[in-house]
Amino acid sequence: MATGAIMALPGQLFNVPSLKDDIRSGPDVSVSVVKVQLEDEGMSRVTRRDHRPSASLRQFLSRRGAASSPEFDQRLQSVGAVNLERLTLRVVFTGHRNQTVNIVNIEPEIVERGAPWSGTLFSVPSQAGSPTMKMMFDLDRPSPVARKARFDEEEGRISPGGPFFGEQTITLKDAWQQVVIVRAVTARHYVAFRLKATYMLGDRTRSITIDDHGKPFQVTAISGGSDRLEDVKYHRVFAMESDFSLCQTVPVTPSACENPGS
Repeated sequence: MATGAIMALPGQLFNVPSLKDDIRSGPDVSVSVVKVQLEDEGMSRVTRRDHRPSASLRQFLSRRGAASSPEFDQRLQSVGAVNLERLTLRVVFTGHRNQTVNIVNIEPEIVERGAPWSGTLFSVPSQAGSPTMKMMFDLDRPSPVARKARFDEEEGRISPGGPFFGEQTITLKDAWQQVVIVRAVTARHYVAFRLKATYMLGDRTRSITIDDHGKPFQVTAISGGSDRLEDVKYHRVFAMESDFSLCQTVPVTPSACENPGS
């Protein structure tokens, strides 16, 4: 009995998991993030300035089904186009410590906030739907707070609820993963931002920055403040046709869609 008591003393006198973590290499938490497209989102994208697509891009846009192609977002990202009104991210947190990691807050760090971009609009509106997500940020607020996302059935859209971290934390044990679907929205501005996740490891407070492969995430509001294509203000507009191809409608180019690709 005496021997057993002596062997148990280290666990009583020291925080063994904390001591193990002090000599453990690598990050406390690793993060993987990808942009995702949910049911209620369109694929509309906007460039900062007037962009005249190359012949190759025009040919791609004129193809039947272009807007639903896996290439669509990649091709528009390559010319600097960003999401219109909303951006959804799937963030995967993985714990790498013997102690439990408790994520107690996630907040945007605004890098730039300005007038909505008014270059070229590639308009692919939403097909409606009621996706499941956990967290959202209203980037039009001076200090956006993580809020629970709720679906407003009357208005048919996602809206912010109560504070996400008001009653809960995100808990990570060693090698555990937690997935958080995050939506950032704006109706007034262009916003570039990173996310800062604050967590507790024992009694120590630490943080980790989440970004788009070293660059800030970006999203822009509609230029002109209206959802109707006839009211928006862009140098150039490509609108989606019934076959999911895109045709230039501003400025009017009569021959733009006369010979769509197959």
